[in-house]
Amino acid sequence: MTDQVQQLHCNFCGKTRAEVEKLIVANNAGICNECIDLCSNILDKEKIDKIKTNKKINKALDPIKIKSFLDQYIVGQDQAKIALSVGVCNHYKRVFLNPKVELEKSNILFFGPSGSGKTLLAKTIAKYLDVPFVIADATTLTEAGYVGEDVESVVSRLLSEADFDVDRCQQGIIFLDEIDKIGRKSESASLTRDVSGEGVQQALLKLVEGTKCRVSVNGGKRHPNLDQIEIDTKNILFIAGGSFVDIDQIIRNRKNNTSIGFMGSHKTEPVNRADVLPDDFIRFGMIPEFTGRFPISIHVNDLTIADYKRILTEPKNSLIKQLEFYFTSDDIQFELTEQAINEVAQTAYDMKIGARGLKTVLEKKLIPLFYNIHRYKSEGVKKIQITENCIKYDTLPEMIK
Repeated sequence: MTDQVQQLHCNFCGKTRAEVEKLIVANNAGICNECIDLCSNILDKEKIDKIKTNKKINKALDPIKIKSFLDQYIVGQDQAKIALSVGVCNHYKRVFLNPKVELEKSNILFFGPSGSGKTLLAKTIAKYLDVPFVIADATTLTEAGYVGEDVESVVSRLLSEADFDVDRCQQGIIFLDEIDKIGRKSESASLTRDVSGEGVQQALLKLVEGTKCRVSVNGGKRHPNLDQIEIDTKNILFIAGGSFVDIDQIIRNRKNNTSIGFMGSHKTEPVNRADVLPDDFIRFGMIPEFTGRFPISIHVNDLTIADYKRILTEPKNSLIKQLEFYFTSDDIQFELTEQAINEVAQTAYDMKIGARGLKTVLEKKLIPLFYNIHRYKSEGVKKIQITENCIKYDTLPEMIK
């Protein structure tokens, strides 16, 4: 009997009964008190880490703090920032604070001119909350079985961004870009099968509302023995963004139809995008079921020339600060005069492609300078100054030695 007791050992660490204080045996398997303590400590640490994470998120869920953070990176769009901050706060309160009442999911629909900051707003808010974030191009999505990406592929990408941590993935944000491009292509869906338009909207319905889907793991280090893993999308925040180029006219027509006879106005007046209704998106080509799953609609405004100037200089990662880095890495100062900033802003504004136009204007002028930068350095150039004439008339910049 003594030999049998000595043969009993812990199946975790291998120690025998004689080497430990206590050994618990069941069904020919044993675990010692030391391994029990170790497992208990691990579980307690994970519980503490989760509590700390929840407290950190709870502390971060202040719309004013979120807007202040967005202000550091994005110029203007105050109405959009406030609406987005409130919408995101309420979503993550639902996720992290274990409400006693069942709260419905509220996804967010962004609309407004291209290049006005829709994607940047979503990306920056994900950075603030430290949650996984992916941008999916809605135009590449098709119905299952057709050439293109299945809608579940966007969840797979989010899982990869979360380093295959299922819990973090299920708290992430998916930005569906160019969502307006999957509008219904025709009034009658029976004429031709619309596998990249209305069909994709139909395929996305369950995903954005909240469903369990199986996605490919591809041998991730967290799940090396699994080919697929189940992800619940009920706590994933979906933000859809698109320019919806004709939405202003749709709003204008709807408002004008309310005035008839001599009181009606046929003048083309500026539209207040805050007046948008779900029915306007349905008229644009979004199906009612899809529109209903994005109850929060947020608009961004057209950028003014003053906005372009501020974008060049004010944000933490402004374009001028980025350019300064490239030049100072070769010990050359870089300066854009006030008049040059005005000219860049005006040129970009005239291009009508949004804030992206600023980089287009400057890159075109600076590529020759980047190409010859080592020659300038060897010639003793200490500072390169871009003047108004450089932008307007394509003259050479001032080389200061």
